[in-house]
Amino acid sequence: MTDLHRLDRREALSFSAVLREGLGSIVREMRRAMVRSSYSSIIYEGYDFSCVLTDGAGNLIAESGEDHPFHIIPISGAVAGMTRRHGTIGPDEIVLHNDPYTGGTHLNDVAVIWPVHHNGLPAFHIVIRSHWADIGGMSPGSLNGAATEILQEGLRLDHVRVAKSGADELLRLVFDNVRASREAASDFRTVLGICRVAEGRLRGLLAKYGAPRVNGAVQDILDGAEQRLRRAIAALPDGTWHHTGYLDGAAATPHPLCVRVALSVEGDRILADFTGTTPQVDAPLNAGPAIAPTSVLTVIKSFLDPSGSINSGTLRAITVHAPQGTIVNATPPAPCGGLNEVRFACDAAVMGALGQIAPARLIGDVRGTSNHTYIGSRSFIFYEYPSGGTGASAESDGAVAVRAFNEGENVSIQSAEIVEAIFPLRVLRNEIRPDSGGAGLSRGGCGLHREVEILVDDARLSVLSDRNIVPPAGVNGGLSGAPNRYSLRRDGAMVEPSRFPGKIANFPLRSGDVVVMESSGGGGFGDPRERDPERIAEDLADGYVTQDGLASYSRLGPGPVLALDPDLAAHACGLSRTLAAALDAEPGSLVEVVFVTGPSRRFWVAAIDSAEKTARIRVAPTSTALPDARTIRLLTRRTPLQEGLLP
Repeated sequence: MTDLHRLDRREALSFSAVLREGLGSIVREMRRAMVRSSYSSIIYEGYDFSCVLTDGAGNLIAESGEDHPFHIIPISGAVAGMTRRHGTIGPDEIVLHNDPYTGGTHLNDVAVIWPVHHNGLPAFHIVIRSHWADIGGMSPGSLNGAATEILQEGLRLDHVRVAKSGADELLRLVFDNVRASREAASDFRTVLGICRVAEGRLRGLLAKYGAPRVNGAVQDILDGAEQRLRRAIAALPDGTWHHTGYLDGAAATPHPLCVRVALSVEGDRILADFTGTTPQVDAPLNAGPAIAPTSVLTVIKSFLDPSGSINSGTLRAITVHAPQGTIVNATPPAPCGGLNEVRFACDAAVMGALGQIAPARLIGDVRGTSNHTYIGSRSFIFYEYPSGGTGASAESDGAVAVRAFNEGENVSIQSAEIVEAIFPLRVLRNEIRPDSGGAGLSRGGCGLHREVEILVDDARLSVLSDRNIVPPAGVNGGLSGAPNRYSLRRDGAMVEPSRFPGKIANFPLRSGDVVVMESSGGGGFGDPRERDPERIAEDLADGYVTQDGLASYSRLGPGPVLALDPDLAAHACGLSRTLAAALDAEPGSLVEVVFVTGPSRRFWVAAIDSAEKTARIRVAPTSTALPDARTIRLLTRRTPLQEGLLP
């Protein structure tokens, strides 16, 4: 390469950096306008939306750094699906999309795809994906824990073309079939206005620099992101590592639901194979084909290259196989309202596999669910998603009741002032949930305790939550956080709003009822007995730990002896009589083995070995040797897996 060529190349790369920031500033302007202009509190208070730009081919090229990974990473697939379905979209048309089977998330997240044409061809696509308070279906807010098919979750919009002006009969059909239609229509008009301004900004860039130069710089942006991630992957050892993430499931599903991954490093690329994951279920615990790649990229990027931007270039270094017909690649009519619950299980599986490669980089597990909470009637819909604690790391404790690294910048909860001003509700308590963070050398972050009183007689409660049975795991000897928990107080007595924890649909509420939300804590990192006493004293003073919770930092449970049994399923175990008595466990109980390095592993008790007197636990063989076990703990004595249901 000549000096002139080097100079030209340096100038081109400098311009690509300028353009990258210019495109990012457009997206950030879009976000600010959404917050300031929207009518729905879930947008201006909850920030449940994302804005991105793609190039003409649909490659993701710009995001704000505040957007939700599960909103933005699937966008490229959604734009590609639009092209396959319609070919070229006219300059006076836009496309609505929420279909999980063709690149969407769940039905409430409606994407507006706004093409920007130049010389007769699409040069960019402006995309805003925002959560609609309701999209139809069987319950106010659409999401609930009892759906058995996607038709019960609302309207599917599979790349539906409408007029860019918004004057379209099809839109009238959509808004006539959703609750809170005035709010939805107003927010939609806000999106159209923001896209129109963003189009003007992009045309200004094309006019200033010219399309050839802009297109070349876009390719440099994508190539640079790919090279960054490939360099980070190349520093890892080659090999294949396995881990499994579990979901609570629902009353109608088999147990346990699992996401299995084999994570392989081959030079400068990663392959993630989800073969062995549970087949799709007749419950809202499925995800479409975009979610497994989203999970893998989110975790790999966060752990290996956290400072670089996310775009389609980063995906080139990753190959994902998600078998069709499983909960990570469902087909119609499987309901997909709980796609985030599935995604968090994917995240846990990928983190667990990656943590075996680099244990020091591991963090404790996070809340692991969206905690979709709806209180609604014919006249109002209140929606929020209480955050929990984040996982601890080698350097620091987890954060308290905030979003985690894999969630974006939507807020923890809506403010009490807004809730009480808009809805017939009263916020009675909103505080830290003590002892919910997993104990460790570094403590997991605490969840929150929130109580909301109902002030009308015609409201209903729907909840779609997970990690109410299987809590967020600790790592490298750290302990699990507390699970999520939903309950109802009526006339001073506690009432169970469903027979399965965390899955509620259309439970009738009365005036004076109090919905109690308790979100999970993050998993701990490292041996809790090694935590600095001064930090424990600070935890006590701050209310993160109570006197009762101090026991987790001073003594552990029994140290188990692992024995391999090829006749057991991967999720099952057999406990000796001595160990079962020490844990107060029975067949169907959920236990976890805490290892010195790597993530904890969960097992459902299949049998009690009455003749065995040592502290032995039988588990299935694994592809790699298990690390030394530090302790074994009972997580849940009674689970949906009762005696005789395990293989």
